Amino acid sequence: MSLFKERNYYKPFDYEWAFESYGTMQKMHWLPSEVPLHEDIRDWNERLTKEEKNLINQILKFFTQGDVDIAKAYLDKYIPKFKPPEVRMMLSSFATSEANHAHAYSLLNDTLGEPSLLDFKAFQEYKEMADKHTYLFKDKGEGVEGLVRDIACFSAFGEGLQLFASFVMLLNFQRYGRMKGMCQIVTWSIRDETHHV
Repeated sequence: MSLFKERNYYKPFDYEWAFESYGTMQKMHWLPSEVPLHEDIRDWNERLTKEEKNLINQILKFFTQGDVDIAKAYLDKYIPKFKPPEVRMMLSSFATSEANHAHAYSLLNDTLGEPSLLDFKAFQEYKEMADKHTYLFKDKGEGVEGLVRDIACFSAFGEGLQLFASFVMLLNFQRYGRMKGMCQIVTWSIRDETHHV
């Protein structure tokens, strides 16, 4: 059966691997509210330099906005094209994971409540970031080849090297016993991303 052909019944599955991937994502599900941030607030107020605060703030805002874009791609670009229920279940679980990440990454900034930490549209003011956003949502061609290029682009530029490099920068705070809640969010996000990138 084609990935792009409607199937009007649930089982038998044509793509068992997609259902298994959906099941794995469900088992890994977590909520931002499970992560205590009270020690992070103390660290922010007492143990971080101005430069460290700026680094954390910029990465978390970048992650939040990036995952909004990735979730949008799953919902608007991929789910409408792929038709078998088990494949849609898998893609929907990936989109849910991205929504969860956006919420989690914004949680520290939201909790601190400083207005400068809450401007998530600031990245649109940088030409390079605006250009990247435009490029990510630009059609990469027609048919299956265009779709494959599009998925590769989102994987490489939306969730690839830059994401994992930024994870390493944030996890470095944990080495010094700081920002443990934020690092827990990053650790769980890495687990999710490793499964579906």
